[in-house]
Amino acid sequence: MRHPDSGQLLRYADGELPAREARQVRAHLEACWQCRTELEQLQETVGDCVRYRALMAEHLPPPPAPWMNIYRRFEQMDAQPARPRLWERLRAAAGSTAVARWAPAALALVLVFALIVHQWRNAPSVQAAVLLQKAVEAAEERPPAPYRLRFRTEDREVSRAAAGAQPVAVDPEAAETLARLQALFRAANYNWEDPLSARSFQAWRGGLENKRDEVSDLGDCYRIQTTAETGELMQATLKLDARDLRPIESRLEFRDSVWVEIVAVAARPVAPPPLASSAPPAPPAPVAVAPSSATLADELQVLAALHQVGADLGDPVEVTRTGGRILVSGVGVAPERRRRIQDALGGLANVVVRFSDPGDAELLPPAYASERAVGGGHTEYDGRLAEQLGGRLHFERLSAELLDRSDSMMARAYALRRLAQRFPQEAEDRLSAGDRELLHELGREHAEALGEHAAAMERILIPAMEPLGGTPPGAPPAIAPRPWQPAAEEIFRSARRVETLLAAMLGAASGEVPATGLPSELLAAMAELRVRVEAWEDRRGAPPAREAGAARR
Repeated sequence: MRHPDSGQLLRYADGELPAREARQVRAHLEACWQCRTELEQLQETVGDCVRYRALMAEHLPPPPAPWMNIYRRFEQMDAQPARPRLWERLRAAAGSTAVARWAPAALALVLVFALIVHQWRNAPSVQAAVLLQKAVEAAEERPPAPYRLRFRTEDREVSRAAAGAQPVAVDPEAAETLARLQALFRAANYNWEDPLSARSFQAWRGGLENKRDEVSDLGDCYRIQTTAETGELMQATLKLDARDLRPIESRLEFRDSVWVEIVAVAARPVAPPPLASSAPPAPPAPVAVAPSSATLADELQVLAALHQVGADLGDPVEVTRTGGRILVSGVGVAPERRRRIQDALGGLANVVVRFSDPGDAELLPPAYASERAVGGGHTEYDGRLAEQLGGRLHFERLSAELLDRSDSMMARAYALRRLAQRFPQEAEDRLSAGDRELLHELGREHAEALGEHAAAMERILIPAMEPLGGTPPGAPPAIAPRPWQPAAEEIFRSARRVETLLAAMLGAASGEVPATGLPSELLAAMAELRVRVEAWEDRRGAPPAREAGAARR
């Protein structure tokens, strides 16, 4: 269930809730620290009121008149003649001709009203069951087509082959993530082999004893959301295409705050085998092969391969195109990391991989290391923050989390900026349609991850900055749509501004940042970054995520 409000919690504490609603609140309190804390605070407040009344009773003056003797009134009531009981009055009324005539009609109206109420209460469940059954029947009539499943969690994105899709190699970290997800699905009794299907959703939903359904018509798709009162899987959402009821995406939320989003992407088609022939094959004609040279599309494929293993987010790896080849070089890369990068690039042509041992070189990529904020010190705000948060230990934990988020955000900002610099508009126009989709998909993933890190930072900063005088800004002005390359540069500058102000606020860096109004400036910079990321996600002309993912794979 959703978080109960204060009125529900107070009625629960007083024992005034109906039995079914009380069980729901009790089950929610067992899993929700926030509501349990709010209930404890309510009980403490009621206890303070009771103690206050007892204290005031000792110091109040005596009543102006004696209390009325209520027992004498009770005796008077008992002395009055007893009224006939309700069932006796009803039996007497049923003997009359008028009541006997209209009793069947009244009973029929009561039954019809009860039926209408029952159907109204169960309308979403009926709609969900009917819609799922139609989706299952539509899936059985469609010819099977290979596809891949992309799983997205809070900190990672992996994919695997689905039924009929071409299998591909999976790196060790992705395999570990898939194994962890498989254990979650099986613990929740949800089909892992075919998780994005109406039949799997229907089977899980049918096994629930107590559930609540919501069905929404979004125009181009239907959304079915089922919330379970018990079980490992707390809530599941399935979106169906309105045209053919094909599953589009799914989101599963588990009891331990783990969520998984599943999207289907088209699989790379497999060439059919040659037809058998009794005649011997003709010898191939000699073909003159011209020496190949690395192209801009080859460079994009290299960047996509590095992105698959996360080597574009802080690894000391550089990609340059020179002499008709693409050189992938790195300094200070760990041996296991080298092997993974070499495996990812092994199937690409015109690629040379060259690693060297670390010397005095900086381990971060030059574009990232040269612009990192350096320095240190303390400001007037970090001490006040530490006092507000309950001590230096809590302040250091908060600072570590914010700085980690800031590092991850800036890694995405640098990666997005490098894409825009490597592929300006004139270079993008020379790519094929599939390569442009791949380029847009890489940029979309970086911008989306950057926005998630920035949102997590904002959730921490807003309640922490307001007691220090930070004023949340008003609604920032809307940003007009524009090409993604300059938009990426603006996102990078906004992220750098946030990073600089945050480091100054926490005393992790010193620089030309005015101390006056620093909390308000930090909140304004976070709001500006959020608006720019939202404008990126809402811009027109970008390829759909599913098609872009298919092009990349």
